[in-house]
Amino acid sequence: MSYQKKPLFRPLGQEQQDARSLFHQVLLAATETGAKTIGCTGASFVTSSMGIWMQELAELDGRSTAKFLSALSVLADPKSNHNQKVVAEKKRRSAVEQLLEAVDLDMQTTGEPKH
Repeated sequence: MSYQKKPLFRPLGQEQQDARSLFHQVLLAATETGAKTIGCTGASFVTSSMGIWMQELAELDGRSTAKFLSALSVLADPKSNHNQKVVAEKKRRSAVEQLLEAVDLDMQTTGEPKH
C-alpha cells in the first residue's frame, strides 16, 4: 500500500483546548498503565518514555530534535522571560515542521514509518 500523507492536526481556540485536554487524559492513562505494568513511579515512566521518544525523533532528524528539545527547555524554564519564550516557541514550531517533513520523507521512501 502506498503512503498517503495525512493532514496535520492543528486546532485553534476552543478546539485546541479540547484537544489538549484529550491528549492529557490519554497520556495520564498511558502513564498509569505503563507505571503499573513496569512497577515504577509515574515520573520514572514519563522520563524514561521521553528519552525513548527523543531517540525515535533523533533517528528521523537529530538536529531538528535537538532544536525542538532546546526550545522546550526554554519554554519550561521559569527564569525565561517573555521574549525568550516567544523566540523559543518560534524555534519549536520550526523544528516540529522539520520533523514532520522528515516523517513524510521517510514514509514516501519506505511506505511505512520507521517506528
